[in-house]
Amino acid sequence: MAGTANGTAVNARGVRRSVAHSRRRISLGLGAVCRVVAVEVLLRVTRLPTTAQTMGSRLATPAEATSAGDTPLVLSADERRRLRAVGMVLRRSPFGSSCLQRALCAGHVLRERSPRLVIGVAKRDGLVSAHAWLVVDGVNLDPDGSSSFRPLHIDEEIVLA
Repeated sequence: MAGTANGTAVNARGVRRSVAHSRRRISLGLGAVCRVVAVEVLLRVTRLPTTAQTMGSRLATPAEATSAGDTPLVLSADERRRLRAVGMVLRRSPFGSSCLQRALCAGHVLRERSPRLVIGVAKRDGLVSAHAWLVVDGVNLDPDGSSSFRPLHIDEEIVLA
């Protein structure tokens, strides 16, 4: 025991672990905030293909968008922590939380896996709506939400021209 604080024994090792845990949480939170802010800025000042590529994704080809399976993707503990942190920041974001922002931030977390961004559209009750999701390692990360949307083919060369 290292000493006492307010009459209780203080375990120095426990304090160090607690401080290290707090630092990791702060680091995860700051990383998530940076991702969310970067996505918001990029969406306002660049075109979608550039934003996606900057955040570590590419726009999916029609074949990549439609051939995605619904099997679960096995994530590392670090990827799960980072995705949870991004989700927490997006839920509290003053910019709001759209499927496009979520997909782009998740794409940045999973960028080592070469994620593909899919933009889909659907017509419901005469209204056109859009949805964005990721395909990673051939796995659709939003199989339920994307099932009623038809993937768009966005030609990056035309968009960038």
